[in-house]
Amino acid sequence: MTATAEEILMVCWALNEPEDEDQVRELTSAIEGQSEIPGVLTIEHGPRTKRVDWEGPDNQFDYAMVLTFDNFDSVRKYPPHPIHQHLVATIQRLGSDIRGFWIDPVRSCPPIRSVF
Repeated sequence: MTATAEEILMVCWALNEPEDEDQVRELTSAIEGQSEIPGVLTIEHGPRTKRVDWEGPDNQFDYAMVLTFDNFDSVRKYPPHPIHQHLVATIQRLGSDIRGFWIDPVRSCPPIRSVF
């Protein structure tokens, strides 16, 4: 049986040197390490690929990640975990302007159904 995500975290940030492959590899390694933290179900991450005119004033980011968690207890234990703290230190050293957003899929709107 596959666990269902109860909590979703999306984080975006600007990189100081977005073209530096060594820094991106270091960042990728730190992000992928989050899978070792109990309660983390999935990790998706990657560089920004498009900029569009409707993004608004907070559109200055180069990289993002999305993590899903099995429950709120895991969410509460995530920030102080040493593996997460290593990621935070890596992002702070390689980037800036970190923005995090919690998304609750249980309370999300139902899918929009097409009338066609």
